Amino acid sequence: MEWTPEAIKAEMDYRQEALREDARRVQEYYRNGGKPRSWWHRMTHRHEPEVPAGPRAA
Repeated sequence: MEWTPEAIKAEMDYRQEALREDARRVQEYYRNGGKPRSWWHRMTHRHEPEVPAGPRAA
């Protein structure tokens, strides 16, 4: 993919929107009584999609 000015702007807009959505979810969590988590908890309890283990996934 060639990085044209339009493609760069679209990528920046996409990433900014993702950051805003994440910030909105965090603010909502704290507003609803959520407690701050330690750095260790945040590192070990990530909410990311699980990726199959390559060839062993079948």
